Amino acid sequence: METILRCLILSLMSATSCQLFFETVVPRRKNWGKCPWLAYTAIPGFTAGGMFIALTPIPPYILQPVRLILVTAVLAQIYFQMHFAKNIFLSVLYCVIYWSISTAVMTAFHFFADFKAMDEPLRQTIENLTEAVVLLLMMVFHYRYKNRIRRLEALHGNTLRFLPFLYLILLTAFNMLSPEETTANKYAALATVSSFAALGIFLFYLTMRMLEKEAALHRLQLSTERARSQMDMFHAMQQHYDQQRHFLHDYKNQLNCIQGLIECGQTAEASAYIARMTGTIRTAFGDINTNHTTVNIILNQKYQTARDWGITMTFVINDLSGLTMPEEDLVTLLTNLLDNAIEACEQINRENPAAGTVIQFKMILEENQLILSVRNPVLHPVPIRDNTVPTSKADPAHHGIGLSNVDLVVRRYNGTHVLKCEDGWFSFSAIFPS
Repeated sequence: METILRCLILSLMSATSCQLFFETVVPRRKNWGKCPWLAYTAIPGFTAGGMFIALTPIPPYILQPVRLILVTAVLAQIYFQMHFAKNIFLSVLYCVIYWSISTAVMTAFHFFADFKAMDEPLRQTIENLTEAVVLLLMMVFHYRYKNRIRRLEALHGNTLRFLPFLYLILLTAFNMLSPEETTANKYAALATVSSFAALGIFLFYLTMRMLEKEAALHRLQLSTERARSQMDMFHAMQQHYDQQRHFLHDYKNQLNCIQGLIECGQTAEASAYIARMTGTIRTAFGDINTNHTTVNIILNQKYQTARDWGITMTFVINDLSGLTMPEEDLVTLLTNLLDNAIEACEQINRENPAAGTVIQFKMILEENQLILSVRNPVLHPVPIRDNTVPTSKADPAHHGIGLSNVDLVVRRYNGTHVLKCEDGWFSFSAIFPS
């Protein structure tokens, strides 16, 4: 009974370490179908895997790491969302870390006792210390990288991904050696393990750098694709805007027609004609005019979208004809901010259709600087860390790009911005020097 309890405790520590490692670098599985409660069984699942390893006969030494890798990979595939190839890579990497620490602890104790003559309590102490060190290392790793490496895409063809396999083979070969118990051999073993440790740290660092760069490249690709889509939308809106300008160009002819109706005494027809024209112009052309074509197109289109959702928009704007920011950056800046505000208000309106949501927009060019602010209510408090908003959506790799693009535009023009969420309102404020 005591042995089973000890195995259970060690397996629980190992399960916690394994879960911390995987949830730091890959997303948890979300789709559990009719059994959503399975999402909460990761720790028991990994613990059961550890108990299986602890209570089954020990295979030949070369198969021990293979058994650990297979059990870890099977459980990780169940609880985490990733491709099988990346799962094997990460499982081997975790096994390398675990085996390196175990070897280092054993080698350290080897200096004080003959390992072959070690009694059971000393062996248990080594196992306990190994699990404790691995757990501490995974906690530090999780704290260090949890906000920097998330939702990584599949690893591409990179020779670095084969290094953990090579390292594991070398480490296994070293542990299979049985040199004579001499002081020289002990020092040689210490030097070898130290080299392995240094190589392992270097390998781990290179792997994390590779994963970070792949994640950054993926975010850049998503950002570029989103900016391209926004520009396509803007050009479509601009074409529509030009069509309306042509319509206004013929407005004189429309007035002549109205005048003819009045002169013929058909005042009712003239009034209806005026009403139709006014409605068409207001709906298609828009009421907002800042003397800047790009800003006009975006604000009128977003105003129409908000109105369709029952969202009120208030504007504080002035003459923006002196605005020199390129249209690509204006599109990125305004569409992302207003889309986020509209989306937040949509969520509130779905929960409470009578809420009467309002978006407050301000864009003023004065005293050689541009002042921009967007303020909207939110259904839940928005967490803000380091003046950024961590995404709360189900797929952070494909979301949370908008505000990062806004931040890039602000920095590009040496502007400053502040994010706040107080009393149920989220606000973005920025100042751009001219």
